[in-house]
Amino acid sequence: MQGHPVALLWLSATVMFVLAGFELGIVLQGQQQAGQSSRQAAIMLAECSLVMLGVNALLFFTSLLEKVPAPILIGAGLLLAITGLAVLAVDRSVAWMYLGVSLTSAGTGLVLPVIAYLAAGSSPQKLGVVMGALSAAAGLGQTLGSAAAGWLFGVLAHRSYGLLTLPLLVMLGLLLARKAWWTVIAVAANTQRSRQRT
Repeated sequence: MQGHPVALLWLSATVMFVLAGFELGIVLQGQQQAGQSSRQAAIMLAECSLVMLGVNALLFFTSLLEKVPAPILIGAGLLLAITGLAVLAVDRSVAWMYLGVSLTSAGTGLVLPVIAYLAAGSSPQKLGVVMGALSAAAGLGQTLGSAAAGWLFGVLAHRSYGLLTLPLLVMLGLLLARKAWWTVIAVAANTQRSRQRT
């Protein structure tokens, strides 16, 4: 992983921040909102896992990661997650919540494997360091996301989902403004894989 590997670390931390906040939000909203049972919150969390699993299966069984440029997949994933969180922030009805959960899960489920795919293109000498750094960034993002969501939902309730779109919008802006970062990383990853096959 050459070029700007820090971009992947930030992306990983940001997506995990949002994912942790989003999942905690589902639980907290179930406690706050009249008419929404803990059973519905559990179903939504299960839906989140199943949608992410489905997106991962799609990526790996169709070789989409090798066929579509990584920046396009990342951008699509960020847009899906932003749309899902916006739906959750606007409407609290159960049907719309299921839609928002599906979109957010699909988006984050698309971005996270792309990050791992790009990081796996690191040279064998740096692979352990890169994967360890990604794991640390993800863990930090998850911890901060849970803490932030707990506070936000205490203050803003379901509107907190709208604020969770902000970190993703920043990453999407960086993706569009700094295309060279992501392109260099993707090219480096593909070059490394080509060398490993020969």
